[in-house]
Amino acid sequence: MKSIRFKVITWFSLTISAVFLVIGLFIYNFQLSTSYRTFDDYLNSNATRVVNYFESLPNNFVPVQTFIDNIGVSDVSYYIFDSKDNLVFSFAPDQENDLTLIKNAFKRYMRSHEKIFTIESSAQSGDNIQQSNPQRIIVLPFQKDGENYYLVASRQMEEFRSTNTAISYWLLIGLVLAFLIIMSGGLLIIGKALKPIEEMSSQFKRIKTDNLSERINVKKSGKEIEILEQSINSALDRIESGIKTIERFSSIAAHELKTPISVIKSDAQIAMEKNSIEELKIALEKISKKSDEMSKLIDTLLVISKIKNVPVAFENLNVNEVAFEAIEDLIKKYPNRIEFSPAQNPYVKGDESLLKEMIFNVVENSCKYTNGKVKIELGNNYLKVTDEGPGMDEETKSHLFEEFFRKRTDIPGFGLGLSVVKHIADLHGIKIHVDSSSDGTKISFLWK
Repeated sequence: MKSIRFKVITWFSLTISAVFLVIGLFIYNFQLSTSYRTFDDYLNSNATRVVNYFESLPNNFVPVQTFIDNIGVSDVSYYIFDSKDNLVFSFAPDQENDLTLIKNAFKRYMRSHEKIFTIESSAQSGDNIQQSNPQRIIVLPFQKDGENYYLVASRQMEEFRSTNTAISYWLLIGLVLAFLIIMSGGLLIIGKALKPIEEMSSQFKRIKTDNLSERINVKKSGKEIEILEQSINSALDRIESGIKTIERFSSIAAHELKTPISVIKSDAQIAMEKNSIEELKIALEKISKKSDEMSKLIDTLLVISKIKNVPVAFENLNVNEVAFEAIEDLIKKYPNRIEFSPAQNPYVKGDESLLKEMIFNVVENSCKYTNGKVKIELGNNYLKVTDEGPGMDEETKSHLFEEFFRKRTDIPGFGLGLSVVKHIADLHGIKIHVDSSSDGTKISFLWK
């Protein structure tokens, strides 16, 4: 798996390379087009001066020196043709222009009427090596004395191309240097930006199950890293709290299971020593009772495990039916003590088996701790369970839904019933409200 550093550096490098490539091509094309425009403006300006000069002459004959005196000497060569392709006038300051090349340029104009273009010829060097001889050509037609004439102005491009090549070379060097500088600075910035994350990762690796209280602390890390640091530390707080809860739960569960197992073992040993059938039956009844308690404890632990670990499927349920089925056995167990008031619009979204477990546990708890009536009232968005017991103090209320909490040990149970109720209510987004006084206790469940 590639590291974040590698990915960031790769994307940064590709982005910077693409940016510099686009900028480089833009600058090169802009410089080249500007150079050509300047070159062509110079050529066109000189050619126009020559046309104007010839149009002002009484005839087509003009001595070279007179031409130089009026036009001046530049690096532009001039050739004038009449409409019959005859050369009327020529002036080439470097005397190296190929007349055949000029005639070919004139013929090209006559075919395409392209005003300005570049044409190349091949020239022999001293070592018989073919060399390119590029020239920029402009053709300006004009009239004089009713006749058509054509000025072909030519300018050598060897120096122009050499200058552009040199500019392109230095432009490339400048772009490469700028690229290297920006890349170096970017890599340095990326390294500094990722250093807090690497430090955070190093600290995180040191946190084990035996030192869960340790937290991540990165100094001068920036707002974003601080937010990430706080999120990780908050997650560690929750993990530490969860593991402590699991350890406590496991310890108490083991203790609760160990007690009936010890009793069963003891009763079994006693049973083996009994001689009469009656004594043996009494011992076996004790074993059966403790086995039932263990079975109920294990069932409750499985319910808690399901709530915490197994995904549940919510469906639209008739809460009247769910509640009645949940307390049906309790009505038989506690006859004439449970009053049930159904709802008018009794629908709730949830898991049927878990909601039954929740209602059963809270009603059973009320029946166990009071000898009076237990009223179950259902509404469109609430369930209220009210008993006529002695009530409870504030300390008991604060621990009411904790796992294995038992205020009275003289009543059978494991202290898991109401903790199961709380877990199921939280899973369904149901709010629980407890009111208790000397006249009794009311537990209300509210949902949307």
